[in-house]
Amino acid sequence: MSMYINPLQITVAPEALLYRTFNAEANPDPYVLKYNGRYYAYTTSGDGVTMLCSTDMIHWTHCGYAYQREGHADYWAPAVFYDNGLFYMYVSSRPIGEADVHYEYLQVAVAETPSGPFRFVKQLFSTFTIDAHVVRDTDGSLVMLYSTNETLGIDDLRPGTVILADRMIDPLTLEGNPKLIVKPTLDEEIYEHNRFGDGRNWHTIEGAFYLRHRDMHYIMYSGNAFTKPHYYIGYSTAQHQEGESITNLSWSKHPDNETYQPLLRQNEAVEGVGHNSVVKGPNNVEDWVIYHGRDRVPAQGYTEGGGDEERRQMRMDPLLWLGKELWVPGPSSTMRYAPEQPSFRELFDNNCDDTLTSSWHQTAGQWHVKDGELQQQSTLGKSKLLLKQSYATSLFEANVRWEPHHMGGLYGVVITYADDQHYAELLLDAGKRTIGLYEVMGGVKLPPQAVSVQKDFSFAAYHQLLIAVHGKHMTVTLDGIAVLTAKLQALRCGELPCFGLSTHYTSAYFSGVSLTGHLAFDRGTAVELMRYIRAKEGLWRIEGDALQGRSCGQGTAIELYNPFAEASSKLRLDLLGKLGQCELRLKLQSKSPSQHVEHTPPTASNAKVKSVVLPTAEVKSHTTLHLRHQADRLEIWYDRQLLVSEEWTEQLHNLTLDCSHDLTIEAWEWTVLSS
Repeated sequence: MSMYINPLQITVAPEALLYRTFNAEANPDPYVLKYNGRYYAYTTSGDGVTMLCSTDMIHWTHCGYAYQREGHADYWAPAVFYDNGLFYMYVSSRPIGEADVHYEYLQVAVAETPSGPFRFVKQLFSTFTIDAHVVRDTDGSLVMLYSTNETLGIDDLRPGTVILADRMIDPLTLEGNPKLIVKPTLDEEIYEHNRFGDGRNWHTIEGAFYLRHRDMHYIMYSGNAFTKPHYYIGYSTAQHQEGESITNLSWSKHPDNETYQPLLRQNEAVEGVGHNSVVKGPNNVEDWVIYHGRDRVPAQGYTEGGGDEERRQMRMDPLLWLGKELWVPGPSSTMRYAPEQPSFRELFDNNCDDTLTSSWHQTAGQWHVKDGELQQQSTLGKSKLLLKQSYATSLFEANVRWEPHHMGGLYGVVITYADDQHYAELLLDAGKRTIGLYEVMGGVKLPPQAVSVQKDFSFAAYHQLLIAVHGKHMTVTLDGIAVLTAKLQALRCGELPCFGLSTHYTSAYFSGVSLTGHLAFDRGTAVELMRYIRAKEGLWRIEGDALQGRSCGQGTAIELYNPFAEASSKLRLDLLGKLGQCELRLKLQSKSPSQHVEHTPPTASNAKVKSVVLPTAEVKSHTTLHLRHQADRLEIWYDRQLLVSEEWTEQLHNLTLDCSHDLTIEAWEWTVLSS
């Protein structure tokens, strides 16, 4: 179990010591990109865009400048978007010697690697524009979020910097039809009072970051300025509408446009808290907010701005979901649980002798490790490399690219493998330009389930495959976009998936391979997860993506079995019901020492039992439970309240939810934790 403390630990790479003009400890406006299992942070700096790298998100190495443009200085708020083999950096800078910050104009620079060096390609605007974030729209096309002054700069009531969104024709070209997304609505967003001498106060909304969770869209932003006590991170939300661009959705601040309720802001230890990005942790489950802040110095006392010296440092805290609300327990300045590692991970960067670790089983092929990549070099026959570890419910990541060949290429990952007569693979076909599920049962090939990739898809570039398997149910995302859902016919009853890497008559490269034991209950996985559920009281049914219990006058109770009882794990439950008017009880049970049959109720006489009555004083319809069992420690959070923190040395086998009224489980997610 790893821990971390803010600000994040930073060492300086030897090559970065050649630069004498940056402060390695100060890294404002951090934007973090995950690529091939590694992390790259890009930050604001005077003489260039600085870059840091990490493999665990805890220990970072400062690598100097990733981008410098001749004749320019003051590089603000860089963000990097990876697409089809190229890295696009969006950043603002201004000519050297120009004192007016309003000459900061957004530009785009391009590189073939995440570390650069990036080269200037195009200036996107000829007016003040900052804080870009380029994302995938609901249809897979691109959208740029950015901040400017012109839209509401002459507003009568609340003039100021706002966030706009514009669709993009390609990574270098805006459509030119921006929509207003987030604007000033609060006095706490006032950056400068009576700025123009006519009584109007100037407001600031900037630092946009977009993310989606289930059927909701979110744009996080920073309000005010880091030199002011009300500086904060907030967020705006919009309900998903099928077929609608995020630029056309109806956005509203949380909790509303008139209430100042920061997601993150200064506390007694940290000030200047803001401008964030969000990135998935190494296990591909957790979300983490990376932001800047600076230590408050009690001896000096608090003053606006805290002096002229740049002291904003890179920090992080977990982003947790309370139903549709966001919660970040921070800004933290004490020891916290670090981002969880996957159950298995291979970055192919520790094999000096070019050999594979003992975690793999090779069936055929010529596999070689070099510089963070694994290459299968042979173009003869079918080659498979199988991972020995597996779970019944799993999340498997592999980053893959093709070695171009005139004969075409078929390559990807193994989903399950019993023998050469019985297996399933997810493969990219460079000739047919598809991605599909290929299965063999009893030596007979089943018809492939394949879909076409985008027209400009480059098979020679790295692409991320993220595959979730729950029993026979499989979902596939390609570069973050869901592309395929299928039923695994080749996975026989009682068998575990068997993940691995595969090529057919072609050479290919692999990097950033990981496996996490993970269960996520939704509409597609519901039937496959019934073996982990037992209704105890009331009438239960699946309705949409939820598990609904009707009390029929006797209350409701349901038992959920831990699919990872042999390991440390954590659980998130989103619950819906008359929770302010009923008693909700949680009972945890360990596995009986004499119990050997998986997912059967423990013997009460031998099992350890713990009961928790959840608070009911607050009238509410929705709540979230977070349970964590790791290193012989049990913690239970009820929304933002820590209810239980005690020793639990036994295996956590199952829990029972017992409610005196109707109860709905909106989300149920269980994840293996690293030991």
